[in-house]
Amino acid sequence: MRNHILFSLLFIAGIVSAQNPWQWQNPLPQGNGLFGGVAIDEQTYVAVGAVGTVIRTTDQGATWENYYTGVPAILYAISFRTDDAGTAVGDGGLIINTDNQGQSWTMTTSPVSSNLWGITYMNSTIGFACGEGGTLIKTTDGGISWTALNTGISATIFAMHFLNETTGWAVGDNGIILHTSDGGASWIQQISPTTKMLRSVQFVSGLTGFASGYSGTVLKTTDGGNSWIELPHYTGSNLFALRFINENTGYASGSGENYISTTNGGMSWTFHMGNFDEGTIYNIHFTDENVGWMCGNGGRIKKTMDGGKHWNLISEDSFYDYFSISFYESHYGMVGGDWGSYFMTTNGGETWQLGNISDFDMNIYDIHFISPQHIMVVGGYGGCYSSADGGNNWQKISLGITSNLMRIRFATPDVAYIFGVYGFLAKSTNQGTSWNVIPCPQTYHFLCAHVFDENNLIAGTSWGKILKSTDGGLTWSEKHSEPGEQFEDMYFIDDQTGIAVSGHSKIYRTTDGGETWAVQQIGYFRQYTHIHFINSTTGWISGSDGFMLRTTDAGITWNEVFIGTHQAQNVVYFFDENNGFLAGNMGMLLHTSNGGYTAVNPAEQTTSGLNKLTVFPNPASSQITIVHGCSTVKAEITVFGLDGRELLVEKNHSGLNRTSLDISGLLPGIYICKVATATTAFTTKFVKQ
Repeated sequence: MRNHILFSLLFIAGIVSAQNPWQWQNPLPQGNGLFGGVAIDEQTYVAVGAVGTVIRTTDQGATWENYYTGVPAILYAISFRTDDAGTAVGDGGLIINTDNQGQSWTMTTSPVSSNLWGITYMNSTIGFACGEGGTLIKTTDGGISWTALNTGISATIFAMHFLNETTGWAVGDNGIILHTSDGGASWIQQISPTTKMLRSVQFVSGLTGFASGYSGTVLKTTDGGNSWIELPHYTGSNLFALRFINENTGYASGSGENYISTTNGGMSWTFHMGNFDEGTIYNIHFTDENVGWMCGNGGRIKKTMDGGKHWNLISEDSFYDYFSISFYESHYGMVGGDWGSYFMTTNGGETWQLGNISDFDMNIYDIHFISPQHIMVVGGYGGCYSSADGGNNWQKISLGITSNLMRIRFATPDVAYIFGVYGFLAKSTNQGTSWNVIPCPQTYHFLCAHVFDENNLIAGTSWGKILKSTDGGLTWSEKHSEPGEQFEDMYFIDDQTGIAVSGHSKIYRTTDGGETWAVQQIGYFRQYTHIHFINSTTGWISGSDGFMLRTTDAGITWNEVFIGTHQAQNVVYFFDENNGFLAGNMGMLLHTSNGGYTAVNPAEQTTSGLNKLTVFPNPASSQITIVHGCSTVKAEITVFGLDGRELLVEKNHSGLNRTSLDISGLLPGIYICKVATATTAFTTKFVKQ
């Protein structure tokens, strides 16, 4: 969450709001984490979050609009200075402005490169933002320009509250509480009764204020912050958000989606258990004493119409993690997840129906369609199930084990194998009706596999080994060994050409049927999870950090595809070059109809014909990633000192717009990065720690 991203300010004036090629099918309205939200009026709510997410409703949450900014950064907070005009802030000092309630955005120059965690406007012109390293910045022209303020501290400031243009408070790490009475020109550190991280602050009058933070901490002052008391703990949850709708009635919420409420100014609190253990509420905002909103990770949104007495979940469908996808003839499909949860479709994914196998230990790791009606799944704790009616009902097949079953592979319409951890291997010759266990060493933790025919099998293990059998699994020979690696998936395009991926950013390729494997160094540092090909040349690898890989030359080269979500991708499936699905954590199910390519690549957004250049993390200690818009021509990347000396030079290969550069040999300081082609050059600064 704290990745630093510095955006080039070379005359960049606009961020294009385009159509995201990946559309959310679950959860709805979307599944990226939401960290800030504003209730503009009773009908309108705008929230921002991970990967530049902006969503808005104008009908109390009945329908939603997802605005694709294309910014590969987290937006932590948003504040509106008028009903239409507002500002969002986030990673690397990012500041973006809107004048139409978030439908489109412009980027403005930031005086800082540290993450900005909070923002608040006093009126239509004056506003403040805060962040890491004691950062506080101020605008007096409605967000067009910003000036850094001196707080005198180095602790992160997470939130602020101002009563007027001059009087305000800020809270942050280590229980820090700051107060200003001159519009931010000077700050006084008030005595805090806690060293816990404080994430939210609000004053209901010039004297009475509250703050909340980690480990259920709630503070109160009745003398303008000259003294604070810690109220009794009513929850061990970290409280990220605090909101009082009057001097008596208030709410604080946080981890586990738990929240506490008071109706007597904090003298006593009522604890409310959340309904999602993995959820966290990061923001609460009321438009009046009745209508309020909560938002949090996984895109979770809640709403109250009665002043917080009852909160209704606006987000829809499942928030389970999903691990497997399979289709039969592009119409009948299934997505399998944890706790026996799954989605079924009979129309190619246009609509999905949520189902559940009543086995709470059953994470569905693999799916096989024998026919549209006959389906088999395998998964956690020895779970093996069969359905004869398209997934409406399931029958358990007992294999007498409790170890995880990772793959089911059919060699012929009748002959199948199940691979699992602790060397579990079983074979069926009657379409999975009955199974015979084949003894294998328990050190063979099978995670992925391919079956060439009834006798020839190949598998990848969690101990960095690729094993091959020519006698139906009775004996195995080691074809590749790499201690510390874990093979997550493998896919054979034909009997000779195969691809395997590890959980440690490596891709392996064989052209001799798995006898030998070559490691591919492609320069992207992701956790790869799953492979799918649609023909002999075109395939995809799902991964992490909002990117996946695509090849059109049978895996010889790979290009990154920006997904627009920070949720982990666990599995990818495509019908053809355009139509595909991604599934992953926190209920993520995405669909694309154009191959997944973004309408506007975050690294290639332009304004007045100028390409964008991004360096991250920033500051950095050992390595930086350089993202630029020169993706169709060869580019040279050079790092200069401020004195103009050329220090590092990297030749970038044609077709790549993302390059990693080792800067461990540079001394701490400020440097200039230049990306140049025969006709164009762009520069930006970065900091070496």
